[in-house]
Amino acid sequence: MKQGQIATPSAYTIVSHGSVTLQNTKFSFSNSGSLNSNLAILQENLNGIVNGSAVTFAVRPAGSNFAIDISADGRSYRNSISSPAQTVFFPDFDMSSYDILLRLVAMYPDTPVSALIPKQTGILSTATLSPQADVQGTLAGKAISVHHTSLTIGSVVSELYFSPRNLILEVDVPSQTFAIVRENFQLQQPPPPPPNQAPATQQQ
Repeated sequence: MKQGQIATPSAYTIVSHGSVTLQNTKFSFSNSGSLNSNLAILQENLNGIVNGSAVTFAVRPAGSNFAIDISADGRSYRNSISSPAQTVFFPDFDMSSYDILLRLVAMYPDTPVSALIPKQTGILSTATLSPQADVQGTLAGKAISVHHTSLTIGSVVSELYFSPRNLILEVDVPSQTFAIVRENFQLQQPPPPPPNQAPATQQQ
């Protein structure tokens, strides 16, 4: 996330991209968006390819709602859903979403936060953070103290590990046995996998 020159003064530009290959899924995405000075969504444009099929998901404010335009499987869809003031756009595997979430919570510590998930025609869900004890890790070979919090969105609980400056370092999803890890970061004592499941596969 970096500050940039766009239509709204003191706003932020977000540019992210990635690709993931799992056993039955090949997924790549690119996202470009902008936020105002309060980290509220001004626009989001997500382009993805899922198992060879192109998908686009665009979001913009429209009064008290989000206007959503979707293209998938050669068809176009449009939807409108409510737009809570503190909302984070949450594509799968997009680490920038967690950076924005942590900064938003730091700015508004007592305000509920929502996650806008670009699935179906747009899913809005409460994002709840439960702080845990700090842990130790290394970043580029240097020892650091790492904050830890549990994030619940819908029925999915993720474990977030981040720096004192709210830089996301690792996201673990125990129920799905995988983790996304920032390059050159390593937890000193990685959390154990959930009972009766195989160890998580860490992906950069």
